[in-house]
Amino acid sequence: MNTDSQKIEIAKTFEQLHGASFALWSDDKEYDSENERYLAVYENIIMGVYGDCYGVNAEYDEEGELIVEATEFEVEVARFESSSELSEIFSFEITTEPTGIGKYIEEQGRDGAW
Repeated sequence: MNTDSQKIEIAKTFEQLHGASFALWSDDKEYDSENERYLAVYENIIMGVYGDCYGVNAEYDEEGELIVEATEFEVEVARFESSSELSEIFSFEITTEPTGIGKYIEEQGRDGAW
């Protein structure tokens, strides 16, 4: 799993792709710090709140069972939300040893179970 500082950087990069103010699409509640807000955004990214998040480098056997957990993930930023006014694919990595969250994300995104 990524460290908190890596999660915050991922959330900040995701924020930059949006045309709307951060406050308009992130949770409207009080946080102890801006870092706490970015950590909440990161959690929302991987939980599919901002669109399906799916692993791009997972490997499956012939029966469709996951054999290698994804470490690279993508979320589409819709055209109407994008600062460039074009749909954009936001990519990020989970950089340390697998913890099961990659498997969870991949299964949810693959099955459209969000």
